[in-house]
Amino acid sequence: MFKLIRLTVFFQALGYLLQFGAFFLFAKMLGAENQGILTIFRASGQIVASLLLFGLPGGIVYFVGKDRDLLLPVLGNCVKLFLVVFPLLALFLYILPIDKLPKVYLIGKYIPYLLVFVFFLSFFGIFQLSILSLKKYLYYNLFAFGAGFIMFGFSVSIWFTPDIYNKLNLAIIAYLVTYGLMFTYGAALIFNENGKVKNRKKWLPFVEQFKVGFRGFISNLAGLLLFRLDLFLVGYFLSLKDVGVYSIALFGAEMVTKIPGWSAAILTPMVASNEGGHVRRTVYLFYSAIIIALLLGVFFVLGIMMVPDFVSNLIGKDFTGVEICLLLLLPRVVMQSGVGILAANLAGKGYPWYHPGGNIAGLIFVVLLDLLLIPRYGIAGAALANSLGYGACLLINYLGFCKYNDTSVNNMISLFKLFIIDIKTKLKIGCING
Repeated sequence: MFKLIRLTVFFQALGYLLQFGAFFLFAKMLGAENQGILTIFRASGQIVASLLLFGLPGGIVYFVGKDRDLLLPVLGNCVKLFLVVFPLLALFLYILPIDKLPKVYLIGKYIPYLLVFVFFLSFFGIFQLSILSLKKYLYYNLFAFGAGFIMFGFSVSIWFTPDIYNKLNLAIIAYLVTYGLMFTYGAALIFNENGKVKNRKKWLPFVEQFKVGFRGFISNLAGLLLFRLDLFLVGYFLSLKDVGVYSIALFGAEMVTKIPGWSAAILTPMVASNEGGHVRRTVYLFYSAIIIALLLGVFFVLGIMMVPDFVSNLIGKDFTGVEICLLLLLPRVVMQSGVGILAANLAGKGYPWYHPGGNIAGLIFVVLLDLLLIPRYGIAGAALANSLGYGACLLINYLGFCKYNDTSVNNMISLFKLFIIDIKTKLKIGCING
């Protein structure tokens, strides 16, 4: 398992680092205000794509993890719903009085781009979950790597494009083309898997898939809003320039939390198929994630102490203040790293209500604290609120994990001792071999 996790983390990290590199280059090219617009566009697409199918794709890993012959029925349910809902979304956006809404929520001239982005993002998520449910981990990893690789290539190309061209529009088009290419790749993989289906008479009632997926929908939507809602609140209370600055800090913090998230992605189908030892694996990954996040946090604090303005000097003076936000987001990084592992275990159990409950509780705390802190402390207040909100999320997911895995605090402590012993043993063997 750990070899598979290392391979997954390598590919996913490389892909995410390339995406971060693209994000960084766009920030240097566009400046804080245009970077804020690009961030709002990206976040709007992610939220709308998550809302669109009411969590129906969330049941893919659960059902296909149990029976791979259900792949086509669950995909068919998703496509049928998409064909109904997507035209309604397009109609809604075009009759919506955009000019009367706060500018941060939707920017009228980008609606056609947004619709295309939502289309590709929706199927990107569906294909990625399908590949994961089949335990095709190499293809799953290439999905994330491919998106990062293509996006970074576009960002470098736009960097050398003459300034007479609108680079904000080029950056948005880069997102569309990247996910369009990944859509094509995912469709080809699914078409190939279609030829391997043994029992084509199997079917899955829409309602049954919806019941499982809807719990995941509530959880994933609340989780996504935990990641993104404060960007919109920063834009509402402050400015798009502040959104641009805060987005750099938020994206940097998320880069660390992606490491346990990639491990968690492998864990979910293992739990769904009831593989032996998944409880111990979950606990080991939980402790590993928190320890790694703590170590990275310590290194970052030491780095900021030595060079306080390193990040803003690297991107541009337009992004002054990003370092403080990064420091205030560190508690969130530690807690979210642990939450990701526990939530993956609960997802494999069929998304019991502890899973969405943790994200909803965290979201409520974040919104309330944002409303109090952003007007008073600006983007630093947003970062602090984001960190504090994750306390409730971690607690509820922890209680859910203990309940649905028949474990307790004492068992968690015992497994922690075994975890430390295993680490010491591996280090000792490594020293001897070295």
